[in-house]
Amino acid sequence: MPVLAKLEQAGFEAYFVGGSVRDTLLRRPVADIDIATSAFPEEVKQVFTRTFDTGIEHGTVSVLEAGEIYEITTFRTEGTYADFRRPDEVVFIRSLEKDLERRDFTMNAIAMGLDGHFIDPFGGQQDMAQKQIRAVGVPFERFHEDALRMMRGVRFVSQLCFDLEKNTYDAILQNSELLENIAVERIAVEFVKLMRGEAVKVALPLLHELGILPFLPGLKGRNDALERLDKWDLATVKDETTIWFVVVLAVQPVNASIFLRAWKLPNKLIRDVTKAYALAEKTVWSDYELFVTGMDTVALIEKGRFVRTGITVWDALYARFADFCVQSRSDIKATGNDIMAWTGKKGGPWLKVLLAQLDQAIIEGDIANTPEEIKGWVKHVIS
Repeated sequence: MPVLAKLEQAGFEAYFVGGSVRDTLLRRPVADIDIATSAFPEEVKQVFTRTFDTGIEHGTVSVLEAGEIYEITTFRTEGTYADFRRPDEVVFIRSLEKDLERRDFTMNAIAMGLDGHFIDPFGGQQDMAQKQIRAVGVPFERFHEDALRMMRGVRFVSQLCFDLEKNTYDAILQNSELLENIAVERIAVEFVKLMRGEAVKVALPLLHELGILPFLPGLKGRNDALERLDKWDLATVKDETTIWFVVVLAVQPVNASIFLRAWKLPNKLIRDVTKAYALAEKTVWSDYELFVTGMDTVALIEKGRFVRTGITVWDALYARFADFCVQSRSDIKATGNDIMAWTGKKGGPWLKVLLAQLDQAIIEGDIANTPEEIKGWVKHVIS
């Protein structure tokens, strides 16, 4: 609020806009706070002492105020969208209504001033009262400006438990192929948010109904995967790794790594999910298998089992693991260097095999985890 006050004191208009206003009206937790102003970027920089040109070509200046960073964006209109994602031209303006006119959905085209008054030229509050997601103005134009808005619309269905207004629904159905112009990373972000939504089982069938499914990597023609997800308990599926593991379980790809790489996901997530998927049907574990697999992977497998069946044996497995005399290789009182010193041998494949045998012997209680006992065991095995 002090940021808005400073802009107003300098003679400019300033408002909260977008998702923060929507979520305030819906009494939902507010995440990002967007501030829009009639001040042009250079004018914003004159109002505040500490500023950063984070997106100045699009009218956004970041300011440091009371130890916090705030993004302030100038009212603007946008030109044509040759790539269906980014405007070819941005024009700074002084009109709030013209700025709101370029936004995606009416519920996101509401501004709120310092006095708590709402500026809602497109009926966003009425649409929210009716629990409907309606594009601002002509839906066809909004989706040609930014095709990702179609995916966002379905994501909002999941998050807000709203329905798509008929003209908006029809426009997505007619223009879904424009999603082929959108970077898969941006689609993946929306897909994960969709999977976290309370109405995920309403939103997922829409991906098929609206013709969006072919533009999601590895999901073209895979309505069977959506049907599996519909039968499972997705209420506990919130963290990103679990989301992608559950999706892989539903899709059943021949190669999970290739499927996940097509979504351009982080390498660690791909490794973690691929490892869990290879062991997803495992129900009986030896102590050594638990140790080697790692409890993070076992936990992921058990989350997937619970989602699919409502059954998990995680507590019992973790209790067993907690009783192990060692929880990781670093707890074992001998390293590869120790073994090479004791044996006088150089490193090689034999050492990896021996270390695995040592881990198993300690986990299964065949030898104590002390340097002396390990040294005797090593010399016995080598001889």
